[in-house]
Amino acid sequence: MRAAIYIRVSTEEQARHGFSLSEQYESCCSRALEMGAGGILKFTDEGFSGASLDRPGLSALRDAARSGHFNCLVIRDPDRLSRRLAHQLLLTEEFEKYGVRLEFLDFDWKDTPEGRLFYSIKGAVSEYEREKIRERMSRGKLQKARLGGIPVNFDVYGYTYCPKTGIVSILESEAKVVKDIFKCYTGEDTGILGLAERLNRMGIPTRRRSGPWHRQVVRQLLGNPVYKGEWHYGKARREQSIIVPVPAIIEPELWDAAEKKLSRPLCSGTSRGKRQYLLSGLLTCGDCSTAMHGCFTMWWGKAERRYTCRKSHGDLPGCRPAKYFHAGALENSVWLQIKKLLADPRTLSLEVANMLPSTGETQRELAKTKKELHQTVKGLSAVLEALAEGLATLDDQTRSRLASMQTRRIHLEKQIIDLESAAARGSCREPEEVYAASAKIISGLDNLDPDTKRHLLRVMIAGIVVTGKAKKEERFQKENQIIVTGQQQ
Repeated sequence: MRAAIYIRVSTEEQARHGFSLSEQYESCCSRALEMGAGGILKFTDEGFSGASLDRPGLSALRDAARSGHFNCLVIRDPDRLSRRLAHQLLLTEEFEKYGVRLEFLDFDWKDTPEGRLFYSIKGAVSEYEREKIRERMSRGKLQKARLGGIPVNFDVYGYTYCPKTGIVSILESEAKVVKDIFKCYTGEDTGILGLAERLNRMGIPTRRRSGPWHRQVVRQLLGNPVYKGEWHYGKARREQSIIVPVPAIIEPELWDAAEKKLSRPLCSGTSRGKRQYLLSGLLTCGDCSTAMHGCFTMWWGKAERRYTCRKSHGDLPGCRPAKYFHAGALENSVWLQIKKLLADPRTLSLEVANMLPSTGETQRELAKTKKELHQTVKGLSAVLEALAEGLATLDDQTRSRLASMQTRRIHLEKQIIDLESAAARGSCREPEEVYAASAKIISGLDNLDPDTKRHLLRVMIAGIVVTGKAKKEERFQKENQIIVTGQQQ
């Protein structure tokens, strides 16, 4: 007789029942030898739940039964096969189809109507027990979250978590990166892809210290409310989840500004096509509330740049009949309004002076960057010493780490030079100089390149609403209305 044994244990069951793979193996082998088995095949699943049939050991067992490699299967208990009654019955029928006899150590299996009934009842009880355990664990986790605890592993960029004490702490080296990401995203005309590329150029490592920053990772970071001190647990919908307070890395106002920018369509403001659209990501149709985008289309027999609210898919298809506003006329109208707002050099100089960092802030940032550079150089030296003493090998992972640390060191050195220059300029900055620079900027607004104009518009404008019908003329009629909403400071 050729026998096979199947043993399985999950972490949860091992802690609760004291099962172990070695104990199951010895018991099953003893039974197989008592039955006169000439050879014993072993199939194992360690750390796999019995709720699923997708297990490597079980798959190999089924393949071996199909090939006729054994004719007797020894198992401790039916729930080793599966925790679900339907799966148990499926596997039992499959093994019997291939002429395999089932032998359980803790269960007297008889191929009779009574035996099958008892087998089914035991499987149903096992499945019921598992569901009750899951329910109790779920309730316990929810209660812990309501009391302000962390019921699951907390692995978030910018934080450290101690499972023994349940304390969440801020990791300063990563928290600085989080602050820079939010400030750059909300204060500059930078999109998510641009931020990811910048982080990779600066050599800033990810949480796993392997691989580059991806756009989706940056998007998830910017949309995570944990950074304003709110960790959400439970429901998939954020408003239905339990809020667990954690240390905040950024101010709620900064997070709200990032969330607002994320919710805007095409908030990166980039123009991927060959033609430039100055107002991409800012326009909304006031008649159908649909975001407008640029398109190059035929208009009265002439190919032109236009803005339209028409969509070929989505919940908001746009106006019908479709509206196509002349791009040049709309852009000129908005640009004139911006020039009126910037007509006074004194007002602009006061705003610029308030936005510029103080000498104290620059010095604090300089000291922090120098400290980070010292730590980076120290870590780089430690890796090199370990290689020289033979304590580490120069494998691909070590090469990647060395390259990342070297890139980071170069970036920090350049940042220190820029901060020292900014501190020197700030110490001798005079209001008259700022006023003169503001007047020069205003006089040259029309000479700015498209990218600079686009950046200026996104700094000053939160959104533009356009109403009325599109006309053939390259200008706006009286019935057209353009409402420009400024950014809130």
